[in-house]
Amino acid sequence: MKKKIYKFIDHVEKYAPIIAKEIVEAFVSKADGENVDYSFTVSGKDGKIQEKEPNTYFVFDTEGQTVLHKFKKALFDKDLSKIEENSKEEEKLMTDTRKFLLKVCSIINNEYHSELEETVRRVVLGGKFGKERVPLNLIEVVTVDLADYSSVPESSKYLLKIGKTPGSDINTDEVIKLIQEREEKTGMDIDTIFSIEKKAGSPLFKNVEAVILGRKFLNEICIYFFVDYSLVEAQIEEEVVDNKK
Repeated sequence: MKKKIYKFIDHVEKYAPIIAKEIVEAFVSKADGENVDYSFTVSGKDGKIQEKEPNTYFVFDTEGQTVLHKFKKALFDKDLSKIEENSKEEEKLMTDTRKFLLKVCSIINNEYHSELEETVRRVVLGGKFGKERVPLNLIEVVTVDLADYSSVPESSKYLLKIGKTPGSDINTDEVIKLIQEREEKTGMDIDTIFSIEKKAGSPLFKNVEAVILGRKFLNEICIYFFVDYSLVEAQIEEEVVDNKK
């Protein structure tokens, strides 16, 4: 019996355009300062981008009714678990999947430049530069990476920031562990859990002053872009832009 992923791979002309459109829609509607990273250098001599490699990254999670979500689930379905590592079957699957995703990238690059450009200007450039200053003539999706973290508890996908009493010691790992386990079991939010533990006089939280939900660090989809951020006019000094988080 054929693997579920081949439902998509064998019908690339049907499914690749749909997935391409869903990725672009996610980028346009979800991209912000939290899920887009970028790192690039523009020369002060000629205003040109220095490295011809991926320099902008967008991460997000799939939604249940999308074709992209179904493709992701098929790519990590249990029907692939019996494929032997380094076997010809595994090699073929990897090659076929790569070709499918390259087709998705090609469709995005050929058909959705204006949508990508508008979003890059808004999120990366902060709406400060127009075409006359930064043309953004080339925005290219280089790679689409997929993972399935559905078995990971939602609370474990976020960083937690722990504020403590100055000069005191706390067991950060145990605090985080308790909060995440309580979230999963009760559905209570972090503020409620923290408040209950403090009022109950929990020794673990004695010197904990605040618990804040941080950035999500575990995402299922990562889109790698190369964006040409070259300037029309050269700047006096070399400008380095780095928004790694």
